[in-house]
Amino acid sequence: MRLFLRLVVLVCFAVPAFAQATEVRRFRQWVAGQELGGAEDRTSLEGTATQIEHREWINFTRLGIEIQQEIKETSTKNADGSLHFTWRTQLSKEPLEGQADWSPLRPDELRVKSDGFEVKVIPMRIGALLWPRDVEDKMREAARLKRAVKISSYSFTTQQWTELDLNPVGPSPLPGYPDAVLFRGLELGGATRTETSVWISPTRGDLKHTGEIMGLSLVLQRAGLPDPLGSTRGMEAFFEQSLKTIPQHPFQPWLREVLVRWQGAKALNLPEDPQQHQVKPDLFLLKQSPPLKADEAKELPVKGKPAKDDAPFLAATPLVPFNDPAFDGLIFRLRAPMGASRWELAQRVTDFVWEWITQKDYTVGFASALEVCRNPRGDCTEHGVLAVALLRKLGVPARGVVGWMAAGEILGLHFWVEVKLGHRWVPVDPTFDQAPASAFRLKLGTTDLADLGSVGWENAGQVFGGGTWKVEKPDGLKDIHIEGESLRAPDGTRIRVAGSTWSLGAGLVLHSEGGDLNVSALPRPYAATLEGTTHLQSGRWKGWWQPKEQKLYLDLGDRRWLGVEPLNEKNATEFMEKLEVESPTRKEILNRE
Repeated sequence: MRLFLRLVVLVCFAVPAFAQATEVRRFRQWVAGQELGGAEDRTSLEGTATQIEHREWINFTRLGIEIQQEIKETSTKNADGSLHFTWRTQLSKEPLEGQADWSPLRPDELRVKSDGFEVKVIPMRIGALLWPRDVEDKMREAARLKRAVKISSYSFTTQQWTELDLNPVGPSPLPGYPDAVLFRGLELGGATRTETSVWISPTRGDLKHTGEIMGLSLVLQRAGLPDPLGSTRGMEAFFEQSLKTIPQHPFQPWLREVLVRWQGAKALNLPEDPQQHQVKPDLFLLKQSPPLKADEAKELPVKGKPAKDDAPFLAATPLVPFNDPAFDGLIFRLRAPMGASRWELAQRVTDFVWEWITQKDYTVGFASALEVCRNPRGDCTEHGVLAVALLRKLGVPARGVVGWMAAGEILGLHFWVEVKLGHRWVPVDPTFDQAPASAFRLKLGTTDLADLGSVGWENAGQVFGGGTWKVEKPDGLKDIHIEGESLRAPDGTRIRVAGSTWSLGAGLVLHSEGGDLNVSALPRPYAATLEGTTHLQSGRWKGWWQPKEQKLYLDLGDRRWLGVEPLNEKNATEFMEKLEVESPTRKEILNRE
């Protein structure tokens, strides 16, 4: 699971290359006042060609895990004016690489090729600049003439057009750069709009950028400039600053709907779908996907050439290259039954991906589905890209979703999957083995995973910066109804433990002969969580008792789990024997009989 903004795009300020062939320029970068990385440009002459090498890096920690990411781009200009570009994006163990070419003989097109895929011909934008020195020259001229600057260029790392739209504010000297001019405006990349301040010298070029994303300050500046005020060095865990806290509900994974209010200076405009409705400008109703209709449940995968609307969501891309032979082995392991419907395949893939990724941690930056196929490790994006790859290979239109999701008392960035059934998209979440996915999630956008630029992590971070969320429904624990030995959860599930009573306070408490127990619904626990447990079987229930935590993890079926604590092994077995659960989804009594 990843509930945080990843730094794929926080190295977001483009650093134009220097003008003098022998000069090496270095930049340092701070995020939230902490120095986390930097950038470097150097040029060389290779015969009659000029070569500019650009490198960006960032090192940080996420929940105690050290992450290192790096981008390398090489731009070559030949004597005939043609341009050649190569790039290598190292966000995880296996890099994403590619190359591109532009020729004055074909000035209206840019030919881009990611490794393992066919060449894409991208129409050139009018006035766009590809050669880094041209970008640098235009910025210097704008500083000299004190006039606005608009630069359109192409990011090979994200494979999208970027814009720099700046207006001069006036002279603003920096130490060692008395002729610096301050500009303010926007940096645009895909759907991302970042307000920025840029210092440019007419003689020395680009000097410093400042901005903000998700409420976190960003600074990128020449290495010789003084450290920003209040800054620190090292890799402290600044991610915690991006998290939102919310009231914890004992049945959060089972909630059918949630009503949340946005409290922030900027209004939000979130996409509408059957799971998400904007009631008022600041009020959002979130729902779990409604039950499938008969025709939706029976819909078969796509065979042959897909319809135009489905094609992007059945395509192999550098992030989901499912045509690689490595995926054949996973499809065999998945053992999908002949004639399985799209929904049956979606559920099976959700289960399979959850089980395949055995090492669930934050050590992976952003891996392609092929890397996850070979190295089953990662968090929400690794679960998501692998699920999309397998679904598409099986003929099920699938796409990624970027948004925020509630997990306990935390609301943070997350990535999940949607599958197309009939004329709607149904969310599933392989990170938590949920099909359909839980209700408490705020969808910010979808991605066909065509390239890194389509993912949109940075936009997700910007949307929720500088605000908080208030949960209006459920209102505390008022939606839990107690009747002696029984209670009814918000989704209609009835739970009864013979000889015990329930009460509501700070949480849900069961008063039993063995003492007071805290009870809450859980997502499916990871294998690491169940290490060292004792497996218990009583009647129809399966349980895992954790002696260190004195906690029982109980599988109720239907992708539903309960956590009960504190209790010893004997009391855990007795609890399982007395437990009865009536599930509204299965419409039957689930008990020990």
